[in-house]
Amino acid sequence: GEDFLVARVRRRILRQSFIGGIYTGRSTRDQNGIPMRSTAGFDFRLATSTFRGNQNLEASGFMALTTVVEGSGDNLSYGGRVGYPNDTWDASVAYMEVQKNVDPAVGFLPRRDFRRYQPQLRYNPRPRAHPYIRRFGFGGDFDIYTDTANRLQTQEFDFTATRVELHSGDNVEVNVVPSYERLDEPFEISPGVVLPAGAEYRFTRFRVSGSTANKRVVSVQPRVEWGSFLSGHRREMVIGVGLRPRPGITVNLNYEFNDVDLPEGAFETTLYRMIADTQFSPFMYLVNNVQYDSVSRLLGWQSRFRWILRPGNDIFFVYTHNWIDDVDP
Repeated sequence: GEDFLVARVRRRILRQSFIGGIYTGRSTRDQNGIPMRSTAGFDFRLATSTFRGNQNLEASGFMALTTVVEGSGDNLSYGGRVGYPNDTWDASVAYMEVQKNVDPAVGFLPRRDFRRYQPQLRYNPRPRAHPYIRRFGFGGDFDIYTDTANRLQTQEFDFTATRVELHSGDNVEVNVVPSYERLDEPFEISPGVVLPAGAEYRFTRFRVSGSTANKRVVSVQPRVEWGSFLSGHRREMVIGVGLRPRPGITVNLNYEFNDVDLPEGAFETTLYRMIADTQFSPFMYLVNNVQYDSVSRLLGWQSRFRWILRPGNDIFFVYTHNWIDDVDP
């Protein structure tokens, strides 16, 4: 048996800012086996929309400390971000560090013992009085991971060669994504397909995507991606279809297919997803999410009901159910 505690407090300060704190605890009934594990942290956001008259400027950050079951030290995580999110120029820089002994015990930690750097810059000019085009988009997002000894692990540069947005709400985008990946441990990317520890990969992906306006009864969001991938090549195709049969009801269908060909082995993955959103009123709605993928062979369903008693005071009812196909293919 285990007992869990999650407590969160946040207070608004000034007009667009806040400070907050969080505490989580996980305690087993048998304290001799696993002692109490806790996490305590704080976060903040400072923002203004009057920088240089009418420009947006924001800064945010967090720090969290977890207990360490074995050993000591290196149990801190922290990060910060400064952003300049405006119409023509959109820029930001962010940093995060999660040390090797960080273990929140409650929640999900995707990675530890890393530092992450995220600079981003975009230029979005608007042509004057153009009959069809609302604005263009150019720029790039860097995403760099090192370990806490500053050895490069992952590097990705998502460069937007061009993005065109129309007055109708439709858009199309072309991206080039050069990447670097170093594996500290053997990685089984697919059953029977193992990439060796210590391997370093440099590869470049190309992506063309687009979407039609969501205001339409039927909208589509296609995406095609191709190029090198790790030690080989990968081809990805994604199609999304949005349906709005009547006001208050939306249904989104997604299909994703990946064809991966590596010297270590070839494999394919397929994912299907349906999200149905029913809005009964501006304060009450129901979302159903159903998903299946060919790797886990698991069909999952989550139903989430939200009731907004008043802005800032919500009640949620969530139901989750999974079906596993445990028959070998």
